Amino acid sequence: MHQIIHIDQEFQGIRQPLDFGLRAFFAVTIIGPADTSGYPTTITIDSIVADSGTTAPMGINLGAAKALSFAGRLTPKGEFRNQKASDSTAAQSLAPVVGSFKNFFPRLPSTGLTLGATWADTVTENDRAAGSVTVTSINRSHAVAWEDRMATRALRVDVLSDFTVKGTGQQAGQPFEVAGTGVRSGTDFVAVDGRYLGGESRDSTSMTITLPIQAMTIPRTQVSKTTVTVLP
Repeated sequence: MHQIIHIDQEFQGIRQPLDFGLRAFFAVTIIGPADTSGYPTTITIDSIVADSGTTAPMGINLGAAKALSFAGRLTPKGEFRNQKASDSTAAQSLAPVVGSFKNFFPRLPSTGLTLGATWADTVTENDRAAGSVTVTSINRSHAVAWEDRMATRALRVDVLSDFTVKGTGQQAGQPFEVAGTGVRSGTDFVAVDGRYLGGESRDSTSMTITLPIQAMTIPRTQVSKTTVTVLP
């Protein structure tokens, strides 16, 4: 998985742009049959490396990702839930860049994926990496066409999302409040046998960060591109 992120914010009248890219290499193991909670699933990270000329944000130690795994259940609708990290301390420190993979897989309709299907769902995720920040996404999906992906017949699913970000937290011991909105567009590919074959998404977020103690607000925009590639 490759992420390219551009952040632009203004602090005390000074523009502070930040650009970085990260590549995460990981393996996904899904075991059948499913139980009442879903398919037993484990995601194990091999490594996370920064793109040449960039560094990880906030001084995050990417080396802590080595062999970190998340075990949980993958539901037929594509939600990876009940995750348990092999190292909770490492998982928390890496949360700003990898999260918990809760929304890694494409969301599918309860009736199954068929050509021409359209559906909508709402996803709420609590990001507790630096406090209590809630991201709520309203997603509209459409199974557009059969295409060849990695020499495999796959359904292309186009997704458009609107999301809101709201919450509070602490960074470097300083409390903050954050509120904002964003949009996302993406494409996922699902093989005829149900395997996820990767995809691509782009999102743009506009938010305001408030520092109550300093009585200061920081406008911030963020644009990112994420590409998921299944290696042979």
